[in-house]
Amino acid sequence: MSIIRNEVLKLFINGNTKFFDLYIPQKFDYQIHLISGAEHCLSELKYFRCDANINQNILIGLSSICKSIKKLRFDDIVQYNNNFGIVKLIKAQKNLRDVCFNCYANVREKSHCKILEESLIKNVNTIQYLKIEWTPTTRILSYLVNLLSLDINLSSMNFSLTNIQPHYTNWGYLKNASLPNLKILRAQQVPSIILARLIENTKGHLAEISICYEGVDNRKLIQVIYQNCAHLKYLKLSFINADILELENLLMKCQYLNGLVINIFENNPDWDNLFKILARSSPINLFKFKFSSFKTLKLESLKSFFDNWKDRIPMLLQANPYCFYYSLFINKEQQQQLTNLVKKYIKKGIVKNYDLDWHIDEDFEWKNSD
Repeated sequence: MSIIRNEVLKLFINGNTKFFDLYIPQKFDYQIHLISGAEHCLSELKYFRCDANINQNILIGLSSICKSIKKLRFDDIVQYNNNFGIVKLIKAQKNLRDVCFNCYANVREKSHCKILEESLIKNVNTIQYLKIEWTPTTRILSYLVNLLSLDINLSSMNFSLTNIQPHYTNWGYLKNASLPNLKILRAQQVPSIILARLIENTKGHLAEISICYEGVDNRKLIQVIYQNCAHLKYLKLSFINADILELENLLMKCQYLNGLVINIFENNPDWDNLFKILARSSPINLFKFKFSSFKTLKLESLKSFFDNWKDRIPMLLQANPYCFYYSLFINKEQQQQLTNLVKKYIKKGIVKNYDLDWHIDEDFEWKNSD
């Protein structure tokens, strides 16, 4: 089998071909850099993705011939790995712009994360996009002066297994980071008070914010957003009923807002007030909406929302139960009534398109059509 594999690899990796994208899957264990013609074939690689658990010697070998990678993706980063090959590959790059560390483990060892963060230091002037799935353990963010996009996703962490709660994690390196050029901020399970400090340390360039942190009063965070993000175009935020009134101030201050994703963590969402505020105060360019909740949209409230949307840009509407488990218990008759209502307002030109069973992970796929 190994002989066949080797011959197949040689068909692709040789002195007559060039690769610009390369993905190496889990358990791959072949020193491809040793194949004749590998340097010619892989020296201009721009995108590289691999499972972090592959033989690290493969990455060390690639680091000797691949110096121009712009995008790096590492999957399944775990605390017990000796990722010396990852570190060496990162440090070898001359124009690295986009780095993503995906973790699937419940626990992040601080010293392990520290090594990965420090591996970026050589490329702090070129990195523009960064995703990590742990709490920052060094001042690396403050060194990334040209960072345009930051994604911190802690959703895969099970804090009940670590005896650590998000509010008791050391967030100092994040909340005190200065990111003057940041345009995109995505965060999951990062406390709102920490994100508020981070947003205050930006310079007003944020155009896209996606935040998910359930069951917490976000009024202070909402205030910080509309005070510091006048050019905001896309927003995803978690709400409880107490936050809804503050939303109106955000709508009036953020006049470039184009798309809004609202996650409501309430057993009894205040749909009436939410839709009244959206109809009354939405800026002229806002017409793309997504609503996620444990409860189905209230029929009467939605009808009133549509009635008050006359003479505006026809809306794009998506709604879903927060997770598939809850979708099993939706009243199918009520769901059909909602569908019929939306179709009625499509005919009236109020709604352009809709999806009442939305389960797409992408927050702002609208951007692709802007």
